[in-house]
Amino acid sequence: MTEEIQLPPRQRVRIHYAKSEAIKFISHHDEFRLWERALRRSGLPLLYKQGFNPQPHMQFAAPLGVGITGANEPLDIILAPPQPLEEIAAQLRAKLPPGVLLQSVVEAPLATDALQNLIIGADYTIILFAEPGEIAGDLIEARIAAFLHSATIWRERQRKGKFYTYNLRPLVFELRYLGYDAASEEHRIFLRVPMRNGATGRPDEVVDALGFDDFPRTLRRERIYFAGAADDEAIFAAYPVVTQEEIAAPPGVRGAALREAPGQDEAGAHSGRRTINERAGDEFD
Repeated sequence: MTEEIQLPPRQRVRIHYAKSEAIKFISHHDEFRLWERALRRSGLPLLYKQGFNPQPHMQFAAPLGVGITGANEPLDIILAPPQPLEEIAAQLRAKLPPGVLLQSVVEAPLATDALQNLIIGADYTIILFAEPGEIAGDLIEARIAAFLHSATIWRERQRKGKFYTYNLRPLVFELRYLGYDAASEEHRIFLRVPMRNGATGRPDEVVDALGFDDFPRTLRRERIYFAGAADDEAIFAAYPVVTQEEIAAPPGVRGAALREAPGQDEAGAHSGRRTINERAGDEFD
């Protein structure tokens, strides 16, 4: 008679955290390692997948690009057996490295879609650092107005080693100047973009298209919007669903590109050299 294997009870925990300036230049791979180590050192019973190389049950919503911070990033983990939420928060805060701020810990339904499959959009704050008078607020507003009145803004990206051209304009739902803070010497711009498969607006592309890529800046993701969340869907109901086919350029059209192609830092990994991101991750070893 075959005995049934009794699996321990499981618990899905949704963590919200801030990724600050101190670690904005580490890659997503290193951020994954950072969280895995913090969870392991906290003593929490993190569940691992079965297989030759077991991986922890951890799900990020959307990896932040290198150089981008996040104010309220979600991360799902699965624990077995379940733990009190207050203890989870206390144990994590004691082991998280500088640069990561735990915002909240809540329980989520165990059977739910992966976060990355539910994303529909995001809000960003673009912060340009400039001394008083270095950039006129009127200039920023004029360039934003020109951007919003354009029907096409051709940009070039690289995916899997191949370049392709796309129209950035439909990927910007909201773009407005929030003003200048003389005390911190910061111009602030609000940006709202869709985040769908093949049709995601990127803040670094917007900064470059506005012509402010030469200025010191911070790009901070403030909020991610999810399908299935009533408030999020109500906000995004005002915008069209943009598809990859709609933004694809016709043959022969070329667009402007960022001066440093995304992912170029990973090239060192293929040549046997340790990348900057890998070396930065040593701080958390």
